[in-house]
Amino acid sequence: MNKSDHEHHYTENVQDHFQQIQHLLETHAPMETVNHRQALPRDERQELLDRMVNKRNLAELRQKLDELHAADIAYILEALPIEQRLLVWDLEKADSDGDILIEVSDAVRESLISTMSREELRKAAEHLDTDEIADLAPDLPQNVMRDVFKSLPIEEREQLRVAMAYPEDSVGALMDFNMVHVREDVTLEVVSRYLRRFDKLPDHTDQIFVVDRDDRFKGVLPINMIVVNEPDVVVGNLMLTDTIRLDPDVKADLAAQSFERYDLVSAPVVDEDGKLVGRVTVNVVLDFIRAESEAELLNQAGLREKKDIFASVWKSAQNR
Repeated sequence: MNKSDHEHHYTENVQDHFQQIQHLLETHAPMETVNHRQALPRDERQELLDRMVNKRNLAELRQKLDELHAADIAYILEALPIEQRLLVWDLEKADSDGDILIEVSDAVRESLISTMSREELRKAAEHLDTDEIADLAPDLPQNVMRDVFKSLPIEEREQLRVAMAYPEDSVGALMDFNMVHVREDVTLEVVSRYLRRFDKLPDHTDQIFVVDRDDRFKGVLPINMIVVNEPDVVVGNLMLTDTIRLDPDVKADLAAQSFERYDLVSAPVVDEDGKLVGRVTVNVVLDFIRAESEAELLNQAGLREKKDIFASVWKSAQNR
């Protein structure tokens, strides 16, 4: 299956999920009182849901939502009218809230956050990685961010502080800290033992970053090299040093160009002192490009609207 076929198949699947959920909502859930739920705490909204929605249908909806990825639920929430969106949001598991909030558009995120209590928002944020919390931070109330910051371990507090220090359009704002790195003086056997300690490698781990004892970036070790070489080979003798590295202060669109030009899956982020501070992955770059494209389209639409208004005013003035 080629890429376009895969994307078409994925879109069809999401549309199927959306139609199934919409059918359940429209068949069994009366909407006339849903508008009054927005100002209620979540537990009171849940009691109202139990009275509103047929028990069997409620179970079907929850089961269906449990089967879906956060990105699919985000898509469905954006496609639903506000009343049904809030109903589905209340049915979603609380420990998935943060993942979904990261995926939805700014406008939908704002509407969902407005229905959540301080405690709900804190719990949602705590389930996220520090770079994701940084992405969500501009939309969260300051008291919630204070709660989240206090709840984090010291290392993650520092990561969050670093992530929030960079402008939104910089590489530093795109990077995450969920990466695998090893020292240059260890053998592949040591690396293999280290990797086996992970229940699951971080997404988009196509290479391991190599550092010295002071965390200065030295090179990368592609995952496949670990498999095809003898276990007693030292990482420093095998690593690749002629590789792309990103500066956290440069514009994110330059990083996007590098990913496109060199077909990258991941890239290290290295500060001015040569230290490895994070990584950028292709999925984040694609999200950035998509957001930039949508913003550009909106700007163009706004510009066209202003031009049309100006033309209308000018024509009216000419006819006077």
